[in-house]
Amino acid sequence: MRKSKKPIQLILVAILLMGVLAACSSKKENETNSANGSTPSTESTTEGAGKVDDAIKDPYELTMAVPIFGAVPPDLKLVQDEMNKITQAKINTTVTILPISVGAWQQQMNLMMSGGEKLDLAYTFGALYPSMEASGKILELDDLLGKYGQGIVEAVGTDYMKAAKLNGKTYGTPTTGAYATKSAVFMRKDLIDKYKIDVNTIKTMADLEPILQTIKDNEPGIVPLASGLSTPLEFDRFYDRLGDRYGVLPGFDNGLKLVNLFETPEYTAQLNLMHKWFKAGFINKDASTTQITSEDMVKSGKAFGYFMAEKPGMLASETRLAGKEMVMVGLQSEAYSTTSDILVGLWTIAQQSENPERAMMMLNLMYTDKDLVNLYAWGIEGKHYVKLADNQIDYPSGVDSNSVGYSISPLSVPNQMNTYVFKGSDPKLWDETRAFNASAVKSKALGFAFNSVPVKNEITAVNNVIEQYRKLLESGTVDPADKLDEFNKKLKSAGLEKVIAEKQKQLDEWAAQNQ
Repeated sequence: MRKSKKPIQLILVAILLMGVLAACSSKKENETNSANGSTPSTESTTEGAGKVDDAIKDPYELTMAVPIFGAVPPDLKLVQDEMNKITQAKINTTVTILPISVGAWQQQMNLMMSGGEKLDLAYTFGALYPSMEASGKILELDDLLGKYGQGIVEAVGTDYMKAAKLNGKTYGTPTTGAYATKSAVFMRKDLIDKYKIDVNTIKTMADLEPILQTIKDNEPGIVPLASGLSTPLEFDRFYDRLGDRYGVLPGFDNGLKLVNLFETPEYTAQLNLMHKWFKAGFINKDASTTQITSEDMVKSGKAFGYFMAEKPGMLASETRLAGKEMVMVGLQSEAYSTTSDILVGLWTIAQQSENPERAMMMLNLMYTDKDLVNLYAWGIEGKHYVKLADNQIDYPSGVDSNSVGYSISPLSVPNQMNTYVFKGSDPKLWDETRAFNASAVKSKALGFAFNSVPVKNEITAVNNVIEQYRKLLESGTVDPADKLDEFNKKLKSAGLEKVIAEKQKQLDEWAAQNQ
């Protein structure tokens, strides 16, 4: 699809910004494979037709909040209407899709859920998932999954569903896709060819410097390295972030002993490199404040490249998102799988939902019903895409990524394993994804999820400091020699050391039970 699951943290991904993929066919069992097997039919995911019939006796109007990475698609209402033809027939439910800009996502979700506004289903970025549970904004789902959501469990996989548990309970359902990641740089192929750049010389982030200098010297109006919603360091990982980066595991192990990321020599070196590049004019001057994605900067002809995760299908996905043919160069030899990779994004039921049962049924359909998930992922056949084969699609004649009337971030697609594969991606994308997941080096803390409730006040205070400093530092906008010590002092004053100590305590308890 247009992006790889990406954490979106995505912005949260910085979201992000996440990554994400595309999908398989609808008629053959081996083309509807999920993360751990074939996607089940909707009928097989309930405890009996009678129970479902009773639960859907009365019509229900459901509201579903969706993050939008850019402009709201002009044909969103048309797609919504087509989705409702399916949901009305199957679960007597009509759906209103509520698009919210990713830049305003956290604020709007807090306002809606605190104010009790009409809301049933909401996408939740993995970085925000623990705090959403801790503040009581989302419902526990275990009973609902057992009654109406077994299709979700089968699509995600039992083992991966365990990563979504907080204090032994499930509050969100992970989206499917690649559950591991490697860091990579994506660059415009036309400029790579124009300047005869040998990408084989690129092994580390620092190796990019002469290439960025070439673009700076010869392409006025084009910034060599785009820093959008996510910072350049979002995808350069030498550690397991353990969700919020407040206490991390260097080398994805470190004997399960946490450290303060922001005091590590590796982090300082990264900041120094980014500041050097910023001063050299390699990074856009508005990097600390922009609400535009790096892909959109390339798409508009204002940028040469950006950092992103490397996963199966990512190159084709990023090429579509950027609107230009891209070249991908990996910066890590091995892929690493962490809880954060599994929980890039989840679907949750808002605490104020007037009908949680129907919300779960709707979510179950979004994982199991191929027609519904492809409507949500790609739009209307013949208008927004055309089929090239049973499981492969392309834009209709005269339509491209700039003019198509419907485009949604693949981050929010519940079950990408059940969607079509776009032209340019390998039709065996999901086989590649399963192999990628299986080959990944698993973090020693895989499956651990931090419960922030005991330190929620400190988390709030730390978040405020992070908001003030992190993007300034990680985009290279300010000199770390001037601001990094100040940043760390304020983090400690806000209670970061207490947060890390609490996370270490929980990690030790988790390890005693699971290792």
